[in-house]
Amino acid sequence: MVFLVLLLLGCGDSEDDGKGSGGAGSASTSAGAGGGEGGSGGGPAGLDPRVEACLRINACDADGGTPLGMQACLGHELDQRWAWATTGPRSLGLAAMDCKLAAADCAGVRACTPAAEAFAETCREKPGADLCEGDTWVFCDELGAPLAAMDCAAAGLSCSSDFVAGCGAEPCDYATTAPSCDPADSDVLIECSAAGFLTRVHCPSQYNLVLVNSTEGEKVFTIAGETCGFDEQRGAFGCVGTGEACGFFSQQCDGTVLETCAGGKLSRRDCAAEEPDGQGCGFVQSGQFAGAASCGLVGDACDLGDNEACDGAVLRFCDLGTPAEVDCRAAGYTGCATAEQDGRTIAHCTP
Repeated sequence: MVFLVLLLLGCGDSEDDGKGSGGAGSASTSAGAGGGEGGSGGGPAGLDPRVEACLRINACDADGGTPLGMQACLGHELDQRWAWATTGPRSLGLAAMDCKLAAADCAGVRACTPAAEAFAETCREKPGADLCEGDTWVFCDELGAPLAAMDCAAAGLSCSSDFVAGCGAEPCDYATTAPSCDPADSDVLIECSAAGFLTRVHCPSQYNLVLVNSTEGEKVFTIAGETCGFDEQRGAFGCVGTGEACGFFSQQCDGTVLETCAGGKLSRRDCAAEEPDGQGCGFVQSGQFAGAASCGLVGDACDLGDNEACDGAVLRFCDLGTPAEVDCRAAGYTGCATAEQDGRTIAHCTP
């Protein structure tokens, strides 16, 4: 499974990888009940619920699956803010982590991501495909090998393949279903995804982007709206700004404020007011969104792309830019173990 790594170049007060999840601070060692097969109790006293959830998911996946490490899990919430713009196997990764976070026990965690190797024959016949095998969403690489799989049914959803495949609950026709603003929440855009399911986009927190060809080559512009409304640039409802009119796509950092042209109106998103605390404005330096302006954590003592480690039974990792550690045994697990994942070392508590 693939997750985002957003590296920001600071503009004014900002620099970071743009990953994290609500609430900052180090996860201190603590005692109490932890993982186990159920693993869904209150967690050790004093342990941050975000950290406890990621300890549980990784321990569950270590027993018959593939753990992703603490930092990929903790970074999920900020990764999700790019879900509107995310495509390919990364979109499956986001959906699969949502499934794992909602799972009630280890069986539920593991059910979210069946072994991709089980779909080798399907992919051999359909290289480069993005498809549904029953209710399982599968990505195949260009050589006909399976890249990733998610069981939509494990998340209470079904799999559909329209222009692309994906998991969802409410079917729609991508070609004919017009986007609209939610009558119950004016900040939410409702639109039909290319997989043929209705999706809800929270405009004040989600990012999108547009690619513009120019004499200087292809440029990436962020769309960071403030509310749902008629998008003059799109010719349909979308996420728009509430400021003065703007005639073309633009993005800049005004101190800690991210300013973009969204739907024909300027939108200003105050990164310093975002959760988790400590964010500024900068530009994504690599990956799918390179060149896009974004909010991100600043002044980090560590990076979510760093290696994780075990010191005996103590798991050491980066928690939103702060070095952190958890004593796995004190948290109710049997110990700590490491593995190689996408070219770096990840660590997890063992069940």
